[in-house]
Amino acid sequence: MKLKDKFSSLPITIQYALIGGGLFIGYKLVSGFFKSGSEQLTTDVLTTTQDDITKFINQGQTPSFQVSQYPIFANIIYESTKYGIGDSYGTVVDTLKKLKNNLDVALLIKAYGTKQNYVFGIPTGEKRDLFTNIQNELGNEYGGVTSYRITQINNNWLSKGITYKL
Repeated sequence: MKLKDKFSSLPITIQYALIGGGLFIGYKLVSGFFKSGSEQLTTDVLTTTQDDITKFINQGQTPSFQVSQYPIFANIIYESTKYGIGDSYGTVVDTLKKLKNNLDVALLIKAYGTKQNYVFGIPTGEKRDLFTNIQNELGNEYGGVTSYRITQINNNWLSKGITYKL
């Protein structure tokens, strides 16, 4: 009996499962050959951010929130943008508007680090830092239709004297 005949004799759900599993394994194998620069990105972002944090503290800025709050903000933003469907961009805007000074932004960038986004449970692209993720999700989504949200955040930050810009 040929392999094709054996495959054809399986129930249709098993056939689909085998095809899907084969495609997923193929994707993982191929994506393994094209390593991203995200490991270097993580190091660069964290080094620059730590330098900024030190600079802002030396300038007399203080965090507006408990240090434990920044990872919570980072997780809220990540969970609001990490999936291809059901993203909550309004939540991202609201969270970022809570920041009150440059030190808050730097602490949030550090807490966020780099994270992977997904579409239908499959990792998409490279890991992204906070600003790259927000620009990709809120700025370029749907051909720039949602970019007004980035303008809202930048204007809010500017009114507070925050020099960071998305």
